[in-house]
Order: sequence, then C-alpha cells, then structure tokens
Amino acid sequence: MEAARFSILFVCTGNQCRSPLAAIITRSLSTGLPVEVSSAGTMALPPTPSPPETLLAASSLGYELGDHRSRPITEVEPTSFDLVIGFELQHVATAVVDHETDRTKTFLLRQLVNSLRQPADEHRGDQIAVARALVAEASERRGTTPPGLADMIADPIGRSARTHMETTRIIDGLCRALVTRLFPKDD
Repeated sequence: MEAARFSILFVCTGNQCRSPLAAIITRSLSTGLPVEVSSAGTMALPPTPSPPETLLAASSLGYELGDHRSRPITEVEPTSFDLVIGFELQHVATAVVDHETDRTKTFLLRQLVNSLRQPADEHRGDQIAVARALVAEASERRGTTPPGLADMIADPIGRSARTHMETTRIIDGLCRALVTRLFPKDD
C-alpha cells in the first residue's frame, strides 16, 4: 500500500516557465517529506520544453528542467489535489470554474504564502494533516477578498533572460517560504 501524500498542483498558462519552475523547486525542497508535486497549463499545447531562458535561470539556481515537457490541465484531475496554486487570476479561475476545484484549496502562490501563518502547537505531528489544516486556515484568513495585482507573477515567456531570472528568483523565494510554512519542523 502506498503511503499517503500531500499533493500540490502548480498551474500556469503554457506549463513552460512558472509552474514547472515552482514544481521542481518545491519537489527539491520537500525531499523526504510526504509531498507529491505536479504542474500543468491552462493552454492545450503539445508537449513543449521550457524556453532556453527559463532553463538557464533554473540551472543558475541549481534546478534542472531539461526533461520537462508541458501538459495541459485537462490531462490531470485538479480536484484530486490537496492544493492547487496558480500565478494569475485566470489560472485559479480555470481550476475552480472549469475544473470544479474546491476554492478553499486554490490560491495564487504569493497570496497563499502571505496567508500562511506559523502553526499553533496543535499543528504538530502528522505532516499531511498539519498541511491540510494550514491550507484551510489560510483559506479562512483570505475570506472572500479577491487577490490583487500584486499577488500575481507575470509570465516571462517571450521576454528577456533577465526577466526569466527575476521570475525564477521570485518563485524560488516563495516556494521556500511555502515549504517551510506548510511543513514546519517539530522542535
């Protein structure tokens, strides 16, 4: 029998830059944790590699995306994930409206990181239960307030190598905060 896992789906537009970056970073940071990480795009593209600028930016931070190929969200079942994370409002809307994903477990990356709080003492023990409780609390804290423009991370596709690097650094920092806050170490 396979052990239980906390599953995260990152969703961007073409599944070439932001979501594969977030997935590989989160997967790397959660090694040894009961976490499964995937990514997909809202556009139905054929399997396409990440652009050279994204590959270079990822590599400069120690992440390897060379084997990644894009896939559309229609090839995954977003409702089966514990957490669905997008980068623009359209990504979240696609997951919630088009794929009927529970709004309480669907966020923009920056919005989620800003909504996660240090867990209380009752959030110790089972890492999966703790992560699920923290996501539920973040959803309550968020309420019905829609995310703002500052919560979004723009698509770097077609832009300069510098923009790809800046985007990669932003996603790296947010994913580091995400893993640290969702899976606190017992002291």
